Amino acid sequence: MKVLVTGAGGRTGQAIVPALLKAGHTVRFLTRQIREGGPWASTSATEPAVGDLGSDADVQRAMTGVDAVYHIPPNMNPDEIPFGKRIVRAAKAAGVGHMVYHSVLRPQLRALPHHWNKLFVEEAVIDSGLAFTILQPSSYMQNLIADWKAIREHGVHTLGFSVQAKLSLVDLDDVAEVAAKTLGNPAHVGATYELCGPEAVSGDDKARAISQVLGRPIRAAQESVAEFKRKALAAGQPEHVVETRAKMFEHYSECGLVGNSNVLGWLLGRPPTSFQAFVKRLAARN
Repeated sequence: MKVLVTGAGGRTGQAIVPALLKAGHTVRFLTRQIREGGPWASTSATEPAVGDLGSDADVQRAMTGVDAVYHIPPNMNPDEIPFGKRIVRAAKAAGVGHMVYHSVLRPQLRALPHHWNKLFVEEAVIDSGLAFTILQPSSYMQNLIADWKAIREHGVHTLGFSVQAKLSLVDLDDVAEVAAKTLGNPAHVGATYELCGPEAVSGDDKARAISQVLGRPIRAAQESVAEFKRKALAAGQPEHVVETRAKMFEHYSECGLVGNSNVLGWLLGRPPTSFQAFVKRLAARN
């Protein structure tokens, strides 16, 4: 099966694409430019489609001749809704046999713009008449990787929200396994699947798990939202991304992000990966 994957070069795509290739699919990836040495540059089972999600013509051209589409939206992009609707329109016009939309846990949350935007894309997918599957993963365990060097060097896991807030973190590799199982499978058409890890963990819980794996004390510490914004803006992050993340941190501090792992376990046919198992895997590699 030939699959068009959007967002193939990001963290999510770099987990999803190998899983699809392993399942025997050919992947066409939509990219704004072909980078020498990029993640799929030397993979024989992939082909680039140069184009922009903001262009009807580019998206229609990329959609030509594919059997399915796996849409990973750009992270915290203010144009996420029109991008998603453009993908849906093009998939319908091309007669694509299956669309998988990589959404997010709790798209109903208006306090989180990057969740709320996905609700409107989900609506477009459902109303399109396409055979579809919607995946709603929670926050990834892999987000820890960005802080891993500092954790090992300084013994502190810094968060932009309360260290007591609970999140049902999910292993992105588990999500990728589900993506490969659902894409093109008629048994999953019309389904919306919440994908959460087996326990809701706080920053303090994470620090304890890391301490056990590394064999030395690690503590969690909260950075103020104001300090996060100051550093992020100074580092050149776009203002809308900084503001979206700030709102996310504030909401996490107040409400967390908790879901249920039953669906993920059923789809995997095994217990979902625990946070401690993920940390052991990460420590073995780094």
